[in-house]
Amino acid sequence: MDTLKKRSDFLAVAKGGRLGRRAFVVQGLERARTDAPRIGYTVTKKTGNSVARSRIKRRLRAAVAELSANDIPENADFVLVARENALTVPFQKLVTDLKSGLKQVLDPATPRGRGKPRKGKPQNTTSTRRKQG
Repeated sequence: MDTLKKRSDFLAVAKGGRLGRRAFVVQGLERARTDAPRIGYTVTKKTGNSVARSRIKRRLRAAVAELSANDIPENADFVLVARENALTVPFQKLVTDLKSGLKQVLDPATPRGRGKPRKGKPQNTTSTRRKQG
């Protein structure tokens, strides 16, 4: 499986579908070209130290390697945004979540996953305060 390496590819996929799982978030975007599917891995610095982040990436790469060619939709790019639970989830559960997530994220009926608006202060961008002076 080819991997995403350019930042512009990661940003393009981020505009596509998004689906949360226990150990990771799957982002996916269909492409017009008929190329092999590509996948990128992201583990932020909030997720443990460098050793933990490397272990998470290795586990995700191994889970992708376990998938057959039929499990991965063609003509699409995917990004796996890892969570800290990726270290503790059983490996077969990781593979199962990945297999179902790759197909669901491309489904137009799947919500984007922006979540509910927060309660509390209104999200008004205009200021009600006047300048003094």
